[in-house]
Amino acid sequence: MLTQLKKTFSTIGVKLFLCFWLIAICSIALTRYVSTQLEQESIILPAHPNDLRKLKHLTKRITAKPPRSVKSLLKHIPSFRGAGILLKNKTTNKVHSNKKRFIRNVIPYLEKNSFNHIASIQFPYVRITGPETVEVNHVSYQLYYASKGKSPHISALVMQLPFWVKIIIPLLISMSISWLLARSLSKPLLKIKDTAKSFGNGDFTARVERINNRGDELGTLAKSFNVMAEKLEQGINAHQRLLADVSHELRSPMTRLQIALALANKSSENPTELEKHLLRCELEVTRLDEMIADVLTLSRLENTYQQALLTDIDLHELLETIIDDAQYLANEKSINIEQQLSQPCCLPADNQLLASAIQNILTNAIKYSPENTTINVNLQQTVDRIKITIIDAGKGVPEHALPELFKPFYRVSDSRERTTGGTGLGLAIAQQAILTHKGTINAKNNHSGGLTITINLPLNPTAL
Repeated sequence: MLTQLKKTFSTIGVKLFLCFWLIAICSIALTRYVSTQLEQESIILPAHPNDLRKLKHLTKRITAKPPRSVKSLLKHIPSFRGAGILLKNKTTNKVHSNKKRFIRNVIPYLEKNSFNHIASIQFPYVRITGPETVEVNHVSYQLYYASKGKSPHISALVMQLPFWVKIIIPLLISMSISWLLARSLSKPLLKIKDTAKSFGNGDFTARVERINNRGDELGTLAKSFNVMAEKLEQGINAHQRLLADVSHELRSPMTRLQIALALANKSSENPTELEKHLLRCELEVTRLDEMIADVLTLSRLENTYQQALLTDIDLHELLETIIDDAQYLANEKSINIEQQLSQPCCLPADNQLLASAIQNILTNAIKYSPENTTINVNLQQTVDRIKITIIDAGKGVPEHALPELFKPFYRVSDSRERTTGGTGLGLAIAQQAILTHKGTINAKNNHSGGLTITINLPLNPTAL
C-alpha cells in the first residue's frame, strides 16, 4: 500500500497538481492576509439614482424650512417607507438617526469615516447615500439617506459568509483549476510514454496522435517523437529488407560455388577441367567478397547518416581524378568520357564518401554503355547548389523502374545484372553517400537513349 502510494505521488501529474495547488493556496493566503488588513464591512459604489433623488429632495426641504434642532428635524421630516435619515456633525463626527433599527449598525462606521463626495455605501442589508451638507441651528451636518435592501447585494452576501466558507470556496476553485492544468500537461506526456512503450515492444507503427497538433512545446515534442519513430521504422524496415535481400542474393553465388566444388572434385583426374572449375570457385568467392564489402558499406552509411567528416574540397579537381581513373576501365570498351567542368568549385564534403558515390555511378554508366560511345560528365554551380550530371549512351530503363534503381539489389532484369556482374548495391551506396551530404540524386531516361543521373549538393550542408 505504501509503495503504491509512493508511486502515485511520484507521477508527474500528481507533482504538477500539488505544485500548482500549493502556489494557489499561498496566493490565496497572502491575498486573504492583505485583504484582512484592509477589510471593511462596506463597499463604496456609485450613487444609487433613486436614493440620490430622494436625498436631493430631503436636502431641498431642509434648506427651504430650516429646523430648530436635530431632534426636531428627525422627528418631523417626512420619511419614505423602508428608509432612514442620518445626520453627522461635521465638527464632532457624532451621528444622529431617526432610530430606524436597520441603520443602527452603520452609525459607528460613519463616525469613523468621512466622505466628501456623494456615493452609495453598501452594507449587508442597508445602503446609505450621501453626503449632502445642511445647516441646523447654524451647525453644519452631513445628510445621508439610508434604504433597507430587500435582497442583499452579492458582495454583501459574500461578506456575510462564515469564515470557513470563505476559505473553502477559493480552495476548491484553485484545486479544480490546478488539477485541470496539471492534467493538460501530464496527459500528453503519458500519451507519449505509452506510445514509446508500444514502439519499444515492437509496434513500429505506433505514433503520438492528436497531441502533435498542439502549438506548444508538448506538441513539438510529439512531432519530434513521430519524426524519430518514422526514421527508426524506415531504418528497421530497410535493414530487414536488406537482410532478406542479402539472404536471397547469397544463395546464387553459394549454389554456383557448391556446384563448382562438386565438379572440381569429380574432375580431379582431369587437370584442364579441374582448373576451369577452380577458376569458377575463385570467381564466386570474389563476388561473395564484393557483396559482403558492399553490404557493410551500405549498412555503415545508413547507420552513420549524420557522421560525415566534412572538409573543404575542390570538386573540380576530385571529378578530374575520378574521370581519369574511370577512363582506364572505359578504354576496354572504347568508351570516351567527356567532361564539362566549371572552374574550381569548393564545398564542405567527405572526400572519400563523395568520391565513392560518383565512382559507383560512373562505373555503372560504363557497364551499361555500348562500345564506341560517349559518357558526358557535367558540373554546374549556382548560388547555393552544385549540380553534377552523368549521361551514358546505354538503353536506359523502363519508366516504372526509375524510382527503384537506388534500392539495394534491385535489378531491371536478372539477365542484365548477371551479364554485367556487380552486387546491385552500387547505386544504393551512392544514394546514401549523397543523402549524408544533405543532397539529392535521381535518374531519368534521355530522349536519344541512355540514362542521366543527376546529383544536387548544397554548398553549405551544415546549414540544413
